[in-house]
Amino acid sequence: MSRPFEESPYAFTVPPRVEEVSAAGDRVADRARRLGLELGEELTDDLKLLTGELVANSVTHTKAACAVRVRWTGERLRVEVTDIDPTPVALSQALPADEHGRGPCLVAALATEWGSQSCVAGKTIWFELEVPSSAEATMTMATSRCEVPPEQAMASCTGNVPPVLAKPLPIVGARARAEYQAA
Repeated sequence: MSRPFEESPYAFTVPPRVEEVSAAGDRVADRARRLGLELGEELTDDLKLLTGELVANSVTHTKAACAVRVRWTGERLRVEVTDIDPTPVALSQALPADEHGRGPCLVAALATEWGSQSCVAGKTIWFELEVPSSAEATMTMATSRCEVPPEQAMASCTGNVPPVLAKPLPIVGARARAEYQAA
């Protein structure tokens, strides 16, 4: 299957309500399908979960709408959430009894890459998922992820690990326009 290198980015606004988080994850997964990407069930679940974490953090902490953008880089699916809070995102040291503070750790554990950066609006936090080229690659990726015990993955989020702040990768062949739709 050929990859949709010429697809334009897709963006939408999420109102500042926690009830909108699930719908945002569904819209991102739908966009990935429309791009012709074969994610499989596990990768689709990860995509929805990670999108939900970023959107929930944004609307919870800012009490304002956020913008979600989905792009295909030619190798990875990239999801960006932009909000009005300029505070950079960092991995926190949530205690076992804490109810909050694990979102960035979850993103770090499941995403291929992630980061946050300042922007004119406030900040953009993003993650990328590597999309396998076939169902066989999906099985290989799922198996390799299971080789790391969850405790080990979460342990990297509780030590003195610096936050993952990386510059975004250039988007290959993406057109400059974006599709905006009401949430």
